[in-house]
Amino acid sequence: MNKRANIDTDASQANSASPEMKLAFFGGNPVLPPERITAWPAAQKKHLDALRGVVESGKYHRVNHPIVTELEQNLSMWTGKWMVRAVGSGTAAIHVALDYFKNCGDRVVTAALNWPGAVGPIAICGLRPVFVDVDIDLAGIDQKAAADKLAPNVAALLITHLFGNNILVPDARSSARGQGVALIDDVCQTIAAAKAIFNGAHLESDALALSGNGAKHLGAGELGFILTENRNLIEHVDRVSLASSARDGERIFSPCAQGYNYRPNVFSSSIANMRITNLDAQLEKRRSNGQLLWSMLRELPGLLPLFNPSDQHQSMLNFPLRIEPNSLGFDSGPAGRDFVVKLLKAEGVPVWVWLRKPVFEYLPNVQDSWRAADFPNTMKLLDTMFYISEIAPPNDADVMELYAAAFHKVWKALPRLVGKGMRQPSSF
Repeated sequence: MNKRANIDTDASQANSASPEMKLAFFGGNPVLPPERITAWPAAQKKHLDALRGVVESGKYHRVNHPIVTELEQNLSMWTGKWMVRAVGSGTAAIHVALDYFKNCGDRVVTAALNWPGAVGPIAICGLRPVFVDVDIDLAGIDQKAAADKLAPNVAALLITHLFGNNILVPDARSSARGQGVALIDDVCQTIAAAKAIFNGAHLESDALALSGNGAKHLGAGELGFILTENRNLIEHVDRVSLASSARDGERIFSPCAQGYNYRPNVFSSSIANMRITNLDAQLEKRRSNGQLLWSMLRELPGLLPLFNPSDQHQSMLNFPLRIEPNSLGFDSGPAGRDFVVKLLKAEGVPVWVWLRKPVFEYLPNVQDSWRAADFPNTMKLLDTMFYISEIAPPNDADVMELYAAAFHKVWKALPRLVGKGMRQPSSF
């Protein structure tokens, strides 16, 4: 008999009215029916109309369709500061920015809690990553640790803003400025970081990399952007992302072109351009959903948000949480978190574990140069964090209340489950 069968057999002997037996994981009724949740990017007829407009134009190339330039201009106006160039993806944007600054040093300082697609371009540019730990209350780079690693041989400080949180780290930025180190912000998950977010001021940064991927705020597909005030960087973007053509459509084969061909997708651009119109309303709904949800979850023991849900400037791409295993009766490590996620999934809550390893363990060229034990905050978050994916409109307060009901249902059952000796529930 397999382990699951053993569990079910033992559970069937328990009181059918007990909280754990009401869990959907053990055969009870789930709180949320699948049809109650609208998955982002929440396509509408107007998005199909935007795609149809591109098809009917017969112009599918970045340099012969005006929608891309219009998108760049509209995004620039929305941010209130930056010049914008569209490229093929957020990763492409990071690559091009690093490519521009790579002659300023041979290293890039960044967080060990990171997305491989953000860090991979470091090696592509022939640079070496220098990893530091994160601030446990921000899930973002620890600014003191970052400042301590800055030196004349560092080309850039790459600051990744995960899950929608703004990573301000003013001391690290000031230190980078003082040493001539370029500041590159990966705001692919945190589009609001491109606006004025601190006392009416924008981030102190040389370049922001933004994504238009379908799971991100612009929900458009394969698309990215570089935002900067540096006109030379803008020219560099055009040179390396349009290797055989100019922005006006002229065919060119420049000896300076590096041939990356990071051209933006025109179909994706048409959807992203439409979303900018309602972007502020989308962000406001994400924030209000997040605040409401946390107001209903905050009394649950052993549960914490990764950042402050009441911050009116964050982007709330999704709703990230973490558990404190010992507070819930679990041993340290990821097993308790994984158990909780399985219980919530069974109730219909769209919960996910996105990252499980420090970023260098995803990168074959550098993984042997770093030890996970040297990054305790990173490891603590990787073992305990998860997120709710669908908090964007049209999901509303009623859906947030259902999410909260599922959490309360699971939390009510946890003490009895853990009390049965499931401190390490690997058998689930």
